[in-house]
Amino acid sequence: MWRLHHPPTGCRRLLIWLAGLALLLGCSAPDTGPEQLTDYVQRLATATNEPIPPYPRLVAPPRIADAAIRPVVITHLSIDVLDFLSLSPCELQVNIGRRNSLLGRSASPSQQLLLDLEFLALAPACISALTDTGDTALVASLQALTAQKQGQLQARIFNALLAASEWRDFWRLPPSLGNYPATVSGDVIDSLHWLNRHIQHWLAGNYAAGGQELEYHLGILRSGDGGYLLLAAALQARELERASLLLQQRPRSLCPGGGITESARIAERVILKYFLGVVQPWLAKLNLREQPLMAVVDDIETQLKAKLTAEYSAWQTTRNELLGEIKRAPLEHVAAIKKAFSACHGMTLGSSGVDS
Repeated sequence: MWRLHHPPTGCRRLLIWLAGLALLLGCSAPDTGPEQLTDYVQRLATATNEPIPPYPRLVAPPRIADAAIRPVVITHLSIDVLDFLSLSPCELQVNIGRRNSLLGRSASPSQQLLLDLEFLALAPACISALTDTGDTALVASLQALTAQKQGQLQARIFNALLAASEWRDFWRLPPSLGNYPATVSGDVIDSLHWLNRHIQHWLAGNYAAGGQELEYHLGILRSGDGGYLLLAAALQARELERASLLLQQRPRSLCPGGGITESARIAERVILKYFLGVVQPWLAKLNLREQPLMAVVDDIETQLKAKLTAEYSAWQTTRNELLGEIKRAPLEHVAAIKKAFSACHGMTLGSSGVDS
């Protein structure tokens, strides 16, 4: 009669480890960054023989639609009918006429900005011409209108950009990340740079507006990836925090007494192959996208800082705290890895590329 002979206990344990290692290292990694990150956490849990912990804190991207960001209320000085008719020698009369027409009164914030920029560009020549005719009262009215529009220009730009629908679309959260950020183009950052340069020019007194270009660049923002960046920041922060907890909450050291265990070696292979080899390149791409995009966004917001509303500033603070996780979360996970392996004397994981 045939009998099944079981291998000795030590051999059986080794076979189990080898089978686990094959399972951990033999499967192909998923394609997208979020899937790769989830895959890494699952493999690390198997390697450390620990259950995947629940999310320790709520890391959620702030929805700009929930911030209730409203335009700044802008008051207007008026010019009476007789004064308006007296402007006939000036191109400015056409501008004021458009501004006070039915279409002008209901114009979008960006079109209202363009009308004010045109007014500021045309006003000096008209004031000069009226000064020559001796119409001091009308000159005073135009000077007052000019000073008011100059003082309101930051608010007008805020309304046309940061409080507008195009900006909300730029920061709208997507249902999923897909292959982000591999799928983005440079158009969005180019348009942000165009807006940033022109805001600087406008506030410095160069009122050349580039009307059609303004609408074009605002339109590009609608397909921008600010919301994708926020979702990616939240997702990687949540998953890397869970990965760190897998290493921090173990009841026993990976290397009790300093001796290198098979568990430590498998965990090392998972970290090297799936964190450093797969997840870290995706995290680096996020960082490379965040840096130039947020640099120009910060410049724009700084130029308009005096007119940022309380609602916008609160959303901006929450947004920036979350985007900071793109840099912080990987560094904190690297620190957790180093601490978990600190007792494993003789292991070379630190010199294999896990650096902070």
